Amino acid sequence: MAQTPEKKSDEVKSAEIGITVKSEDVEKARLKAKEIKAIVDKSVKENESLISDLQRDRDTTIVYLKKLQQDKKTYQTEGENPKFLQLLDKEIDIIKEKLNVSDEQIETYEDQITALQNQLKAYTDQVALLETIAKLEEIIAVTPFDQALVVKKELDIAKGYIATVHASLKERDTIVSFFTHELEDVKVRVSDREKDLIKDLELQKKDISDEELLKKIQEKIDSIIVWRKAIGAQWIVIFKTRLGTAKVRYDQIIQILKNAELNIAFLAEKANRLEEKLRSEELKKKQAELEAAKRAEEVNQKIAEMRRAEAEKALQEAIRKAEEVAQKQMVTTSPEKKRVLELEAELHKQTGLVARKKDELITEGEQRYKDATEYKELEADIEFFLERRMTASVIDEFLRKTESDIQRFSNAITVIESLITSVKREEKLFLDNLKNAQEEISKIEKEIAVFENKELARQIKEYAHQKIEIHEELTKLLSAILDRLHERLEIKNNALALSNRTREKLITMRAANIWARIESNISTETFKTIYKDLIQSRLLFDTFYNTAQNAVKNFILYLDTEKKTVSFWIRLCGLLVILAGLYFSKRFLCMWCTSKIEESYEATHAENGSDVLAAGDEITSKIEESYKVTDISYYKSRLLPSLLLIMKKSIGAFWIAILSFSLTSLFHIRVPWVTATVYILTYFAVYKILKSFLIESFGPEKGDKKLVTSLAYVSPTHLYRSLNIMLLFSLISLSAITVLTVFEYRNDVIKLLWFVYRLGMLILLLWLATQRTFILKLLPSGEGKLGKFIHRVIVIIYPIFITFVISLFAIRSLGYSVLTYALLKTCIKSFIVAFIVFLVWKYLQHRLDYIRDARLRKKMIQKGTSEEKKFHAITSVYSVSCKYAISLIAAIIIIRVWVRTFYDALGSPAAPYLVQKIFGQIGAVLGTLRSGLSYRFVFEDGKYTTPIKIIVAFAIFLVFFFIARYIKKLLEERVFYKLRLERGARQTFSSLIRYVIVGIAALIGLNLAGIPLKSLTIFAGAFGIGIGFGMQNIISNFVSGIILLFERPMRVGDVVILDDGTGGTIESINARSTTLTTPDGVTITVPNAKFIENRITNWTLPTPLMRGCVKVGVAYGSDTGLVKQCLLEIAKQNPNVKVYPEPVVRFAEFGENALRFELYFWADDPGKRWFTMSELNFAIDKVFKQNNIEIAFPQHDIHIRSIVPFPVPDKDKKEIVTADIENIVYKRNNA
Repeated sequence: MAQTPEKKSDEVKSAEIGITVKSEDVEKARLKAKEIKAIVDKSVKENESLISDLQRDRDTTIVYLKKLQQDKKTYQTEGENPKFLQLLDKEIDIIKEKLNVSDEQIETYEDQITALQNQLKAYTDQVALLETIAKLEEIIAVTPFDQALVVKKELDIAKGYIATVHASLKERDTIVSFFTHELEDVKVRVSDREKDLIKDLELQKKDISDEELLKKIQEKIDSIIVWRKAIGAQWIVIFKTRLGTAKVRYDQIIQILKNAELNIAFLAEKANRLEEKLRSEELKKKQAELEAAKRAEEVNQKIAEMRRAEAEKALQEAIRKAEEVAQKQMVTTSPEKKRVLELEAELHKQTGLVARKKDELITEGEQRYKDATEYKELEADIEFFLERRMTASVIDEFLRKTESDIQRFSNAITVIESLITSVKREEKLFLDNLKNAQEEISKIEKEIAVFENKELARQIKEYAHQKIEIHEELTKLLSAILDRLHERLEIKNNALALSNRTREKLITMRAANIWARIESNISTETFKTIYKDLIQSRLLFDTFYNTAQNAVKNFILYLDTEKKTVSFWIRLCGLLVILAGLYFSKRFLCMWCTSKIEESYEATHAENGSDVLAAGDEITSKIEESYKVTDISYYKSRLLPSLLLIMKKSIGAFWIAILSFSLTSLFHIRVPWVTATVYILTYFAVYKILKSFLIESFGPEKGDKKLVTSLAYVSPTHLYRSLNIMLLFSLISLSAITVLTVFEYRNDVIKLLWFVYRLGMLILLLWLATQRTFILKLLPSGEGKLGKFIHRVIVIIYPIFITFVISLFAIRSLGYSVLTYALLKTCIKSFIVAFIVFLVWKYLQHRLDYIRDARLRKKMIQKGTSEEKKFHAITSVYSVSCKYAISLIAAIIIIRVWVRTFYDALGSPAAPYLVQKIFGQIGAVLGTLRSGLSYRFVFEDGKYTTPIKIIVAFAIFLVFFFIARYIKKLLEERVFYKLRLERGARQTFSSLIRYVIVGIAALIGLNLAGIPLKSLTIFAGAFGIGIGFGMQNIISNFVSGIILLFERPMRVGDVVILDDGTGGTIESINARSTTLTTPDGVTITVPNAKFIENRITNWTLPTPLMRGCVKVGVAYGSDTGLVKQCLLEIAKQNPNVKVYPEPVVRFAEFGENALRFELYFWADDPGKRWFTMSELNFAIDKVFKQNNIEIAFPQHDIHIRSIVPFPVPDKDKKEIVTADIENIVYKRNNA
């Protein structure tokens, strides 16, 4: 049997790109073809031998069949047993079946021979095709460039053919699967048929007693069973052969597919080369035309220079003659002669003007030639750039150049149009002069009729006609100049149109690159292949074992061949040196790291007065103990020991990776499994380094002694676990992908693994990002309004950012890799802009602080003083303005970057239909909205306004309004407060500034809106009527508010009492109302008109000082001098009592029940006054008790008369007296 190749799982990619075939590739294909040829020759010989055997066996079987048929006739005449005759007929039928099976087996072998020959032809065709591709340059050299269209048609045919080959490949795959299952079914069917046949034949021996007959029947049964087994074996061989043939044809189809794709690549490259050759030929023609145009321009330039020299000569001659005529006019006395000289001078001036216009015409002609040449060069450059294969960077560069050309051409068109307008005005002027000169002929004829000198009359007439001729010539020259200018304008317009078309093409090409989709070849077949390969994975170990054996044999053979060469021993010695160097360097670095860690630990404890640990302690425990030191620098105590420990742990894996690279480089080992091992060792070394750094930085076992101390409080377990899983997942995934790539496994499986890796990393990153505080802790401090604002923005855009990352992954998974990279690049640009702006802001802030400190030192202002606070209040405006201006600039730049990206991506015809549809609908809505916003409302004086102008004006007004609010707040809190202005003045000035800014904003808004102020008179009249009727109270309050701001009868912070008894502290004075806060904390809003119309008691104006009075009565007989002294002492000891004016004690009166004293004092404001009066009352009670001064209370002595006006019984008398006494006491108490 022929050894048939197994089904291959390599996926053949489309190769419609430029190819490079090396001689070693051709040699490999040739060796492979020779190997296949040897296998095919061997298989063909075996099959031919088997066919010959089958032919001989068939002939023998035919002879035996004839013999059986003759015996049957004989037995029938002799009257043989019917059962024997039945067995004989069955044997004859089986032999006939055997002959048919032999014929089919022969056809199967012949079919396999044809398949093997076709397989060999496919490999031979590949060799021929590779040899042809290797000679591509020679083929291109001898092929005419006009054959590009023919080659493109061949390419289209080849593409159609490759679709047929793909269909055949699927069909062959199905056939292989069919014969695989059919072979197993045939084995089962053959076994079942043999068993059924044996059972049937055994039944034939029943009821036979004759031993001789039984023996003959048994012999016949045995013969039938042998034939049946032979037929079954033949069927198994047939289906095995058919399966082998199907596999051979499958391999042939794969090879044909490879050849077809190589042919497509070859034809595509050939077509591209021929097109390039065609373009180069066309470019040469255009270059030749351009060179001819340049030469023509040089000739025209020489001619123009000659004409310019002639014009300059004529101009100089005209000037000279005009000067001569002017001199003659000065000396002549005859009026007729003066008239002649006057006309002659004017004629010479016109001649000079003609010379100037000729020079201008020559200049415009030269410029037209230059413009035409420039236009041709532009066409050549554009065609050259558009025909070449351009990358995204080349497209962007050429797009920038095109945009600059568009700007340049637009400016040139503007200049030419202005020149055309100027020349037209000049032409109109000369036409008027020509008309005037023609009209002067009749006047001159009348004038010369009275001349006595006829010669002078003839000269005047001749000069008049020459003047007309010169004006006509000037008019023609100006017309020619206009023609040149129009030609230049047309050339510039054409160049501008060409540049605009080129820009649109470049934008479309850039967008097409963005929307270029890489079709994924991951399908259900990929998963089926993975499943089949996993099931057959045990075969891989046998393959790997055989490969390893072959590699060992090849290596031994290599040693036997190379050990006699000098280079081998040099490489071997180099390997030994590298091995020894790595081993000893590893030991030295480990010992050095250990010693340095110990030195760092000992230095740390020595500087802090701590005891040194024993020498047998572990290095890790020393580092952990050294972390407890807080007075040593971060570098000595944490960073250096941790880095040394990371080096010690990972140096072994890193050195092994270097050794593997050295081994493969020195001995040129290109075995796949060795290459894969080198990559895996490299990945493991990187993983070891990163894992060690991860443990030292975020390991939970480190507690709060981590290397990255600032993140020690940000969920270290979650962070460590996330990063650790990401590292381990990356190691496993990248190793698997690298191994499959090195062994040239199916490309779709490798892409599937890349997809799984990206998906896993995305999930892990999202898992890590679930702790939002981790991102926030990495940001600068949130102190200050801007910092808090940035933190709020981060909190808001955080979910948007997560959604953006998921969208990027989805877009990349759909195959839009360039779009993904464009969006990612835009995102990175935004971060870079934000980072640069942040650095600029920090630098400017540092410079402002430095300048402020320098000026403080220059003015010798002490820190902590009021002058320093005033200076900081004034300069803080610059810092705040700088902060917000830079933030605004950054926002504008980032928005422009994103808008440009979205415009290029979504507004291109290369975008998908759904995206174009959505973007088109949005554009239609925006277009309708723009047309509506551009509608003109025309006023009587011809001026107009549009809704967009009104919206812009309103937006500017709002911006100024909020700016005014911010400036008001800034002045009150930052400037006026530190300038020590009192509260009322702060609000007055800030409110006035706010009103001024709002008023200016209103005027600017009206101006931008295009609304003339005189058009507002109608509204002013309506506004006046409104004031007269419904708005008078509002206007009254508004005007009252302005009066309060200017006259300032009360200020913010004043304590006032209204006519109705309402009182409190003024919190704010607004345009319509004033806000009061009562002592109970109740806020009252009072219209401003009440403060103007009614009487107001202001307790704090003109000064906040306020006098208070505490009244006290002492019992008769108390020491009045002691009372005065105690009261004054109490007043002096209270800190809220002003020293000046001094407190005064007044003996008020002798009361009915006490001596009345009054203590008068002064306090800073009403609030302190009330509070101080309470404190003084407490102190008076305490001091009077200490000095035994009795505070009097009301007393009344009652005397009862003994004589009554009428007799009263004793019982009633007693009740009356008791009632009178109670009544008097009650009245006194109430009094």
